[in-house]
Amino acid sequence: MSVFCPSPGADIDYDADFVYDYHTLRVGGLVFAGVIVFLSIILLAGKSTTTSCVGYPRPVEEE
Repeated sequence: MSVFCPSPGADIDYDADFVYDYHTLRVGGLVFAGVIVFLSIILLAGKSTTTSCVGYPRPVEEE
């Protein structure tokens, strides 16, 4: 079964203004959520490695 085809037993009204393809919406939503979770984990892991060192000297402002 293809991702873009509706189920074989589904009755589709082709004269309707819009027909939802729930399987494609579900797969697209899960992929979107997975990408967001993956990017947030990478972002959090990157911040923890750069801020884990203690004792960064602060630059002294000269007047």
